[in-house]
Amino acid sequence: SSGINAEYGESDHDTKSSKPERQPDGLFPPLGYPIRHAVHDGICYPEIVPGHLVSNRHIFTPREDDVLVVTYPRSGTTWTLDICRYIHLAQRPGLPADHPLRSEDKLIAIPWINRGRNVIRFDEKESPRVMKSHNHYIHLNVPRDNKQLRIIHVMRNPKDVLCSLYYHTLDQAATHDYQGTFEEFVGYFKKGHVAPGNYWDFNRAFLENREGYNILHLTYEELSRDNASCIRKISAFLGYDSISLEQIEEVARHTTFDVMKKRMKFRASNIVGRPGRNEAMLNASQIADIDKITESRFYENTSVLDFIPKDYVQKA
Repeated sequence: SSGINAEYGESDHDTKSSKPERQPDGLFPPLGYPIRHAVHDGICYPEIVPGHLVSNRHIFTPREDDVLVVTYPRSGTTWTLDICRYIHLAQRPGLPADHPLRSEDKLIAIPWINRGRNVIRFDEKESPRVMKSHNHYIHLNVPRDNKQLRIIHVMRNPKDVLCSLYYHTLDQAATHDYQGTFEEFVGYFKKGHVAPGNYWDFNRAFLENREGYNILHLTYEELSRDNASCIRKISAFLGYDSISLEQIEEVARHTTFDVMKKRMKFRASNIVGRPGRNEAMLNASQIADIDKITESRFYENTSVLDFIPKDYVQKA
């Protein structure tokens, strides 16, 4: 339709409205959370995500070689996007020098489709396209039974997500304005009172509603444990008949933590990179509390049980 690409910048409402002020109790409206946030259909999002890009509207027209990586933030989003990107580059060495996937600007190469200040119009972008979304399932913006778009859903141990999200929230002070302690942040995360909303709701919805989509479920832990097998699995999912050992090594070389940190200019505090690092930040009581939620939301649900790693909960 003629309005497909009409609103990729921020709307007048987004740019002109003043930010809500912190309340006397230290919390922000509308939900009384400790960080600045927006609410769309009752779900919390970062304030930088405008409503007109969250609601179920037509953001782009899916193509056969599209891939959309959907994650709760701090779950390996950029890592997975870069793996997809470098698989395409390895498999298609003839892509022109000005192709978006060759750009070192991640907003061009691997754009966040729901961010208000995107610098490209998605339906003008050359194929293949690699895109990301942190939208909750109800805001996926993709019709069920659409088999053209390839969706990769990645999840990560909630304790590691929590610790990485805490550092990310502090680093993004201008956006989130969090002024509490880490101990308080743990409590907010357990209740879903953080900018991305509830971790368990987010991942459970994508697992429960997988039927009808061309979707690949991965975990951060398997990406860390057996990166070569994951690269091979993602390559096949992207439609390539085979991938050589040399191509796998090339993709792996471009997507190591050290290389990504240099290329994307990550701050060292923003990475809680290796699985299990949460144990250095969380005490036994905090771990037990989070494990109890994971048990009730994931392990006691037979429809998602097969997709959840057994070690997301510590056993006594």
